[in-house]
Amino acid sequence: MRYITIGSGTSVPQSGRSAPCHLIQTGSRNIVIDLGPGSIWGLIRHGHVNPPDIGLLLFTHLHMDHCGDLAPLLFALRSREFARTEPLFILGPQGLQEHYHNLQTAWGRSVEAAGFDLVIDEWTDNAISWQGCMVDAAPTVHPVPNLAWRVDTGDGVDCGLVVTGDGQPTGQLMDLACRADHVLVTESAAGPGEIMEGHMNPAQAGDLARKCAARKLVLGHINPGAEPEVIMKEAMAHYGGEVIVAEDGMEIEIA
Repeated sequence: MRYITIGSGTSVPQSGRSAPCHLIQTGSRNIVIDLGPGSIWGLIRHGHVNPPDIGLLLFTHLHMDHCGDLAPLLFALRSREFARTEPLFILGPQGLQEHYHNLQTAWGRSVEAAGFDLVIDEWTDNAISWQGCMVDAAPTVHPVPNLAWRVDTGDGVDCGLVVTGDGQPTGQLMDLACRADHVLVTESAAGPGEIMEGHMNPAQAGDLARKCAARKLVLGHINPGAEPEVIMKEAMAHYGGEVIVAEDGMEIEIA
C-alpha cells in the first residue's frame, strides 16, 4: 500500500500547499480521500492518476475545501478523454446525497454519470470490503458531520492507514485506530499552542497518535505561516514515534 499526500493545505491559498486530498494505492486500485479545489490536477501531477482511474472516493466532510472538486471531477468524466465504464463509488457523511442533489440543481447533466454507474452512499456503522480492501469510519468532533476513514489492505494483515479529516478525537475514533497497526494522518489546522474549535493542534495530534499506538504520524491541513519544524517539535513532545509534516506529493510506503 502506498499513501500520497495530494494536498496538504487548507482553504487558505498558499503557493506550496493545495487543498486537502489523499491518495491510497494498493495494487492497481486507487482510493481518494477528500477532493478539495485543484485536487484533480494534483492527482495527475503527484499521483499520476487520471479521473477515470479513481475507483473509490471517500469524503471526510462537506466543507468546500474538502469537496470542492467533486463537480469538476464528474464533469471531466463526461469528456471523451476521460470516459469510463467502471462504476464510481462515493461514500461520505450524512448530507452527501443532498449535496449531490444540490450540484445537480446547479449544474444539471454536467455532473451526472455518462457511460458508468455512479453510486453515492452515506456512511452507516458497518465496515465494508471494496475490491479486497477493508474500509471503516468513525466520527470526529467538528461543526459539521466529519468521518475519519480507515483503509486496510484486506490481505489478512491489520495494517493500513487512518485519515482523520478535520475535528477533534472521539472514543469511536480511538477504537477505529487502536484496532490495527497503522499510519495516522491527522490535521493540524490549529497551530502550535493554538486552540481552535473543531480542529487539532500538533500536541493534540501527537497525543492521539500515542494513545492509539500509531506506527507513524503524518500532520497535514497546514495553514499559511505555520513552521514545519515547530509543528513537528510540538507533536514529538507528546508522541515518541516518527512524525512527518506533509507536503504536496509526499509518498509513504505502508507495508
